[in-house]
Amino acid sequence: MKKTIVTTSWDDGHVLDVKLSELLRKYEIKGTFYISPEDREFPIQDRLTNQQIVTLAQDFEIGAHTMTHPDLTKLSDEDARKEIDDSKEYLEKIVQTPISSFCYPSGFWEKRHENMVQEAGFTLARTVKRFATAIGSDVYALPTTIHAYRHWSDALPILKEVGVRRFFKSYLNWDYLAIVLFEKTRSEGGVFHLWGHSWEIEKNNDWERLENVLQYISKREGVRYLTNQELV
Repeated sequence: MKKTIVTTSWDDGHVLDVKLSELLRKYEIKGTFYISPEDREFPIQDRLTNQQIVTLAQDFEIGAHTMTHPDLTKLSDEDARKEIDDSKEYLEKIVQTPISSFCYPSGFWEKRHENMVQEAGFTLARTVKRFATAIGSDVYALPTTIHAYRHWSDALPILKEVGVRRFFKSYLNWDYLAIVLFEKTRSEGGVFHLWGHSWEIEKNNDWERLENVLQYISKREGVRYLTNQELV
């Protein structure tokens, strides 16, 4: 069995992150919560409060996710830079510790945004690229392994990863796919990076699926459990 690392990350800063964090604590799995403090996609009552963010920061890494969760590629350089800079400053004031990790909202970014993130003082930025089991050469375009969500568009990459025999079950059940990819990572070595959204888990009634995955990957001998920042 080769060197294996498990990391998880959770986007947006929805109030259901509190419920999700309880599962991570239960199974002793580290996580990075990428928070958009004024996410325009949620009413204020559905966003984490400042106190909830402080509580999360006691056990997990807090990352920035812009202030309002825009598509950065549709903003001017000035507005994009402000979204990035302001989210870092806002969260640092709340948690009283440096915020070093960033995640591009919805995975939309261009090379210019990598430069902005670096100039703002972040040391990594996460994307939504899936099926990776290595950090890659660009820490400002960090990939992931699996999204806690069923992607109908992923048929070909899933087939490539799991083969014909396990394809249909993997295609229809993201939790089964996660376990297959975890075992593949353990066998070959690398980074297993699970990510998602607490509000999406709730919407799809996937809490049991998520818990099954967390239970399966937790407390494994020879596996290191890290935050996103600890990867680099």
